[in-house]
Amino acid sequence: MKIFSATQIKQWDAFTIANEPITSIDLMERAATACCHWLIGHNYAQKQMLVFCGKGNNGGDGLAIARMLIKNNCSVTVYILEFGNMGTEDFQTNLTRLHECSTNIHFIQSPDFFPAFTEGSVIIDAIFGTGLNKPLEGISAALVNHINTSANEIIAIDMPSGLLADSSSKGSAVIKATQTLSFQNYKLAFLLAENEEYCGDIHLIHINLHQ
Repeated sequence: MKIFSATQIKQWDAFTIANEPITSIDLMERAATACCHWLIGHNYAQKQMLVFCGKGNNGGDGLAIARMLIKNNCSVTVYILEFGNMGTEDFQTNLTRLHECSTNIHFIQSPDFFPAFTEGSVIIDAIFGTGLNKPLEGISAALVNHINTSANEIIAIDMPSGLLADSSSKGSAVIKATQTLSFQNYKLAFLLAENEEYCGDIHLIHINLHQ
């Protein structure tokens, strides 16, 4: 088993994009498709799903997953953590695509916009991924803590939001996932004992990064 740092994973993505070749948006589409297949294959299609997205590429994954679930006749509500700045290019592309099939999209600008959770709904966490390099604070930490107060099942995409890929996140605001769908390989953070409470059951989703 090989363990790669967040920097190496970013380089792996970039190498795949350059040498497969594939565009970054199409690689994101591949990752989202694999996650969607996992969710449907594990009987989540009939559940109400609440997808929480940041404005980076992890959020772009979440938007693409939401769109694919909607096209599979799933009930999906999307919440985007709003910082007042533009998202990444791939995030913006997927937001445009999502607007073509859904109006159930909400922007969280303060804790006043935090939603209530209904029993039986499933939370999909796509707020922050491996690109996170410092503990969460402010509204980001508050949203994570709000999600953690729910009794709902939480499925994290790539990494539980707030978890640092290469180190312990003990004492920080981190999503406490029931399931984590991580791409391609384990991250070091998954193997640290003090991070166990955040990761839940870890499932590796292979997206055919370049060998």
